[in-house]
Amino acid sequence: MDFILRNLIAGTSAGAVYTIINGVLFAAGVLPYTLTHYTAKLVMPPGTPINTLSLIMGGVGDIAASLSASILIDLVLRLTGRDYAWLKGLSAGGVLWVVHVTFIPAIVPRVFETLPPSMVLGSFILSILWGLVAALILVYLPEP
Repeated sequence: MDFILRNLIAGTSAGAVYTIINGVLFAAGVLPYTLTHYTAKLVMPPGTPINTLSLIMGGVGDIAASLSASILIDLVLRLTGRDYAWLKGLSAGGVLWVVHVTFIPAIVPRVFETLPPSMVLGSFILSILWGLVAALILVYLPEP
């Protein structure tokens, strides 16, 4: 299987798990917004309202981020071996959480100045779940 296709499958599948759970929690009122809202505010010009176009662009950004992050996890698994892939996936998800909760708001302040505690905790759990799912899928997909 091709390297990019393999990571597209793993990243998109893990992203789908993240998005579905995030959407349910958003619809239930547990979380104030979704990752797609967050990404839409990141990729669209400042002041752009959240509408259908910005959400589509946020979704495209989510897929691109999932593919990129999946490639990083795949490279870690190739360099360090497939043993403890679940732990490596959890760790990668935790590192990615730090990036999108700490570094991105510092670099691009228009995204969200302050994340509510429910979103910080929710995105942490969802990010490590994303890493776990991506790593486990990569372990079971055939290598190129």
